[in-house]
This record gives sequence, structure tokens and C-alpha cells, in this order.
Amino acid sequence: MITELLKQDTLPPVILLFGEEDLLVDEAASALFNAASKSDAAGMSTDVLDGDGQTLDAILSVARSYPMMSDRRTIWVRRFEKVKTSKAKGAPLLDAYLADPMASTTLIFSASIPTAAGIGALRTKNPTSAQRKIKALTFPFSTLLQQSTWIEYPAMKAAQVTSWVQKRCEALGLSVSMPLCEYIITRHGTALRELDLELVKLKTFVGEKLEVDEADVLAVVGDSRSHSIFELQRAIGQANPSLAIAIADRMLSTDRQELMIIAMLTRYFTTLYKLIDAASLNNRDAIASAIGVAPFLVDEYLTALQHLGARRVERALRELRRAESLLKSSPLDARAIVEMLLLAILTSPADSHKSISLDIFAV
Repeated sequence: MITELLKQDTLPPVILLFGEEDLLVDEAASALFNAASKSDAAGMSTDVLDGDGQTLDAILSVARSYPMMSDRRTIWVRRFEKVKTSKAKGAPLLDAYLADPMASTTLIFSASIPTAAGIGALRTKNPTSAQRKIKALTFPFSTLLQQSTWIEYPAMKAAQVTSWVQKRCEALGLSVSMPLCEYIITRHGTALRELDLELVKLKTFVGEKLEVDEADVLAVVGDSRSHSIFELQRAIGQANPSLAIAIADRMLSTDRQELMIIAMLTRYFTTLYKLIDAASLNNRDAIASAIGVAPFLVDEYLTALQHLGARRVERALRELRRAESLLKSSPLDARAIVEMLLLAILTSPADSHKSISLDIFAV
């Protein structure tokens, strides 16, 4: 919706942006603010206000004033939830402004409204329920959501965060493989603001280099204790259980990384599972697109699939689910669970249904 607003010749007079993804809220508000104020070369009619310490009356007074040395006035009020107001005093003021907003002013509010979480999706799925939820909100948000243009930026799901990281890398001029994007997220969580900071650091680190490799990512977002996750994947791809266990033991001896190991290996084996069918495409770029990796990684994945075989890949995904459940709910030693996981995946013939299984821990 923000793209649609930016395409308009004139923006709506009052816009409210909110949601759990505060980075996206700020970026959307900044884009609207820049678009609305582009005619104000002198900067005499643009204001960015912090809601903390402001009153609604003062904000609306600025909004009603005529622009100076420009044909438009633009106001962005950040942290609008901090504005000092009461319904008894503020409602008449806000209602009056929304009924007849200043034609030459674009007023942008950005805010955190936890009680409104999910209202954007609800508006699409069930408009009647959305209206009830809007009316139940406290002032001034109930009024704004009923009488102004608004956009919610809800919390992203894991898959959406991965896609966001990839697009952010592209915007920065970086080519980063899906496994490396997953690794960055695993190390730093799904908070977009923190991820953005790490990607900016990565861009600064690599300079003019376009193709980001494992060493670059580890140098910026990893630490010496976690450098072995890709070594572990390679050892598994070589179907080498003794080396894989040795690497996993070294990782777990310095830090609690068992859930990170499970997350990364699940991503790895999911990619290999997709490759079972995609390998028949006989075109590196087509295969890369089908399994979600950079083209230069295709040969490595093809070799791993050849070493492991389709049955072991399928078994690995089952055992990884069991291992994750055990790590979250069982008092068993994490190292023992990870070691048994690797044995369950790697110790039986690639074409056999029989193998060691984590089911032994079910007794």
C-alpha cells in the first residue's frame, strides 16, 4: 500500500503507520515524508517531531499553519503513542481536524500500538470484526483508524524474514546465498533493525566485492566458536560421521549451539530434498532457482546428494524433527542428542531403511 500512496500526485492529509516491525514503519514514514516535502527546498515547512513531550493541540496547531516558501507543509510525528492527550480534551480537536484537514498539509503519524496487532489482516478477512476491534481501541487510535489512512506492519514470519534479508542484500548490491542468509538470521534473530545493522556492516566489510562468501559472513556476524557450522555441513555432505561428530563436539564444547545446529541442518537437508527432483533439470541456474541457492553452490549440493542418497536425506529430516523436540522437552544431554542425530543420519547404507534412530530416547 505504501507503494500505491507514493504513486499518487497528492498524499492523503493524515496517515498513520504502526506495527510490530518498527524498522518498516520508520522506513515507510520516511519515504512518505520525503515524497511530501520534496517541493520544500528551503526546509522551512517540514517538521519531524517526537511525540514524547508533545501535546495533540500543539501538533494540530502546526498542521493548521500555512507553509512558508513552499506550497506544502509536511509533519512527521514519531512515537505518536507518547503524545500527551486525553479523550475529553483531545477528541473534539482531532475530530474537527479530521473533518476538515488543512489542504496544504501532510500529517504523518508513526506509532507502536500493541493492542492493534493483526488488525490489517483482519480488515481483509473480516471487515466487521476489524471495525469492532478498531472501536475498542483507546483514543486517539480508535479515531485515527476510523477517519484516516493507515497501514499496519505486522511481525514477519520466519520465511518472510529470510526473503526480506535477501532483498535487503540485493538492495545493498550484495549477492548472498540462502544458507548464509539463514545463518545470519540464526545468529541474530528475526528483529529487522538488528539484521539491517549486520547487513550494513557486511557491506562495509566487503567493500566493492559483490559475491559474499562464507568467510565474509563469519568475519562480520559470527565468532570463532560458531565458525564450524559450514564445516559440519560439509562433513555431513561427505557422509563422514566421525568428522561430523568431532566438529559438532567442538562446537558444543564452547557454547550452547544445539538449536542453531538443528536449524541450519534442517535448512541444509530441506535444500537437498528439493534437489532430489531438481537435479534432473541439467541446468545449473535452473537448479539453483529451484532449490534456492546461488548457482556456484549447486555442484557442492549435487556432490552431497550423491554421497548421501535420497533415503538418507528423507531420514535426516525425520530425525531432525525428533532431535529438535528432544532438545526442547527432554532433560537429556544436548551433546548426546546431537551425536545420536548424526549417527542416525550417516551410519547406515544410503539405500537402506534401517538405521540408528533417536526413537531409542523415547523409552
